[in-house]
Amino acid sequence: MTRMTITGPASSAPTSPLITPAPLRIGRLEVDSPVLIAPMVGITDDPFRRLAREFGAGLVSAEMTAAEPVVRRIPRTLELLTFDPAVRPAAAQLVGCDPAMMAEAAAICVERGASVVDVNLGCPVPRVTTRGSGAALARDVSGAARVIRAMVEAVDVPVTAKMRLGWDHSSINASELARALEDSGCAMVTVHGRTRAQRYTGQADWAEIARVKQAVRIPVVGSGDVTDVHEIRRRLLSAEVDGVVVARGALGNLWFIRQAVHHVATGELLPDLGFADRIELTRRHLELLIEHYGESRALVVGRKYVAWTIRGCNGAAKLRAMVQTLVTRADLDAILGQALAAGLGSGGWFQPIFTSGEG
Repeated sequence: MTRMTITGPASSAPTSPLITPAPLRIGRLEVDSPVLIAPMVGITDDPFRRLAREFGAGLVSAEMTAAEPVVRRIPRTLELLTFDPAVRPAAAQLVGCDPAMMAEAAAICVERGASVVDVNLGCPVPRVTTRGSGAALARDVSGAARVIRAMVEAVDVPVTAKMRLGWDHSSINASELARALEDSGCAMVTVHGRTRAQRYTGQADWAEIARVKQAVRIPVVGSGDVTDVHEIRRRLLSAEVDGVVVARGALGNLWFIRQAVHHVATGELLPDLGFADRIELTRRHLELLIEHYGESRALVVGRKYVAWTIRGCNGAAKLRAMVQTLVTRADLDAILGQALAAGLGSGGWFQPIFTSGEG
């Protein structure tokens, strides 16, 4: 796969002999890094996945997709499940609660090129849970197991699941659920260290994630508040988890994926990108969006990435207002050029706040 020319500053050498985490195998699939990318609604489209793989993520994922419109082959839904053969391995993530429909949707995902099919058992939003799916299905352990079993029987790629710790702190059932899914043929579980009631508030509980790891033989991947490369490597080397999922930690800072992958593999630290390189990375991302969607749609989709990049620069408020009317490449060049000329403000760049639709 072609790599980006952005390399960032020189890395610092590890201070101790290199120890590497065990390889991560998902069924018959062995990935080249245990640093994975979460499915995120409105984020993990084909261009995002391409960049994440270029930066070394072991597995990327399309955004959560409802099974019913997949089975009905709604064009806009199938567009979300377009997998470039050059960007592998890539997962599809389905949400639903009917075993037959989920199995049929899984087969369509594989037909379209998915290397893995994941079941969302963690989405906390009411439009999903009121239909008995997402985090609501995770409350019904036997029902979730039936869904997994039907999908495993329908496809020849690994079927995985992403869950939360439980519905709330009085009903934590992640270990019980993981055991039932393992018995049904699930190849890996990802555990977000929050309950459904917490949504995205509070801190992820990695001690509870580690308990799930102790309860099953299949790989357990941890998710939640993944923003520190040192903690990622420590958790992997201590066998608390078999892999780590990056989600909001990469928003506005795709370079974090490269930093995490590199640190896990080598023990070395890659410094943050400078402002000019961050702008160049955003320009590359927008060009990929244009190639994928066409200019007019891509520059609407890409506005959030531009806004995140320039946040913290001098005169950012004026530039963000310009982003809201971004419709041409000339507009993009003007905004990024002005941001680069203005430079960062005294407070520097800071992580944007964004609640994605990941579970």
